[in-house]
Amino acid sequence: MGAWAGAIALFVLAFAIRYVGISWSLPNETHYYSYHPDEWLVLLASYFVMNPYAGDWLPGFYNYGTLPMTLWSAWLHWLSAFGVITPLPENPTPLQLAQLRADLLLWARVLTALLGAGTAVVVARTLALVAGERAGLFAGLALALAPAFVVHSRFQTVDVPTTFFVALTFYQSVALWNAPNRWRTLLWGAFWAGCAAGSKYNAGLAILALWVSWGLLTRRDAGGWYGMLGGILASAGVALLTFLLACPGSWADSEKFWRDFRYEVRHVKQGHGEIFTDTGLGWVYHLYPNLTTGFTLTGLVLGLMGWFWAGRRERALWGIALASLAYYLLIGSAEVRFMRYTFPLFPTLAIGLGLWVSEAAGKLQRAGRWLIPVVLMVQAVYTTDYTLCMVRPDARDQAVEWIRENISERSVIAFPTVPWFYTPPLFPETGELFWEERLKAMQAFEGRYRLVSLAPPEWSAENLRLHQPDYVLISEFEARDVARIGRPDYRAFMQALQQDYVLLETFSNGPALVGNRNSLPHDMLYICPEVMLWGRKTVVEDELNTGGAP
Repeated sequence: MGAWAGAIALFVLAFAIRYVGISWSLPNETHYYSYHPDEWLVLLASYFVMNPYAGDWLPGFYNYGTLPMTLWSAWLHWLSAFGVITPLPENPTPLQLAQLRADLLLWARVLTALLGAGTAVVVARTLALVAGERAGLFAGLALALAPAFVVHSRFQTVDVPTTFFVALTFYQSVALWNAPNRWRTLLWGAFWAGCAAGSKYNAGLAILALWVSWGLLTRRDAGGWYGMLGGILASAGVALLTFLLACPGSWADSEKFWRDFRYEVRHVKQGHGEIFTDTGLGWVYHLYPNLTTGFTLTGLVLGLMGWFWAGRRERALWGIALASLAYYLLIGSAEVRFMRYTFPLFPTLAIGLGLWVSEAAGKLQRAGRWLIPVVLMVQAVYTTDYTLCMVRPDARDQAVEWIRENISERSVIAFPTVPWFYTPPLFPETGELFWEERLKAMQAFEGRYRLVSLAPPEWSAENLRLHQPDYVLISEFEARDVARIGRPDYRAFMQALQQDYVLLETFSNGPALVGNRNSLPHDMLYICPEVMLWGRKTVVEDELNTGGAP
């Protein structure tokens, strides 16, 4: 009963933490799409294309697995059937469509938060099997408070659901050691590994944890080699069958599936524009800044110490260590290095922290035991700081409000790239999927200001001189990496800008306590990009003389 009470309390706490800030950047009358660049694509597929109750199982794109979209689709259509989500009227207005997106996104994020909280419980129960309830609870709390995992549990994206299935696979690999029916436990683990692969393809490596445990357990049995090989083949078959069911496009929509799968393979090999250019070795980059930000430096160091200190003695955990190492080596060899790719490593690090606590509690002197709660306190501070970014006014919204209060109507406001999610929403379609659609919507928009994109091409000093806009808006999101690598067109643009323009305002809503924002991983910047407003010197002087916007 105590274990169940602890698991329920942990789940409630983890979900409550994730629920704060869950309404961040929901569509409204100012911006018709979320400020997260991937959410509209996932929502479009999971609600407007898929409907399992009607037999519509295929999303039409397969850059990653289908299973999370199937879960969201079943969840959202079920809520719609019960009237929780208000249906659209006939001939809906763009604002009514935006409100529907907001309702759908909110409930989809709730499901993500539930899976994120569930992951913490699964991790706690996994370590409790070998190191006791105290160590397990600490591991679960470490994952419940892991800063990046909390933030991304508030998005409708595939990374948190994937980690949930990885954690379930790891649980089964440990449960094998005391299972009354090893084969049943093995095949359940294979099922969860197939679910992990059906969420993100490379997460299928979690099955290695099962195979290591199975091999260690069966090698000394009578006919051990045959039993070992039979278990591996059977579990591989179950995992493959599960993947085919979780991602039916692999056989029912095979042409599109292999097109998107090959694209994703090329994508991770070639890179993602300038974002990860000149960032050194991927294995180092995933340690810093990704894991030091996402799991905190203390969590990373002490989690690894726990594995070296105690994990090597726990044979039931060797499979988790090997599967995580294989996954780390794989993602470190790629040119695309988003922090969210490290999430399947978070259960392993949380288990390491629990192991460290289990050892430290008995071996540290009384004066050193203060380190144990400090680890969770550090994570809580980071998580609180990032959460505040999601509940305070966003820098993009700050910029729009300031512009409307201080800049005269019909002023010309320009952007160095085609506006997107990172752009202050001076027109509501900034989150459209394709840049051509955004550009067309901006050009057709009739608002207080004349909006001009100086792209394509991006960062065109020639177009800046040609159009001579009154103001230029630049987001940190679009500028940070081209500035870091010193791209020539960016340098020329900024040189031309600084000749005739002055920096009027910088709008920010960044974390205040947790380090240098320049080292903030790209996909943590979603919630807190700075926005800079430049004004042409002659226009600024006129505005000051006339007292600003009428």
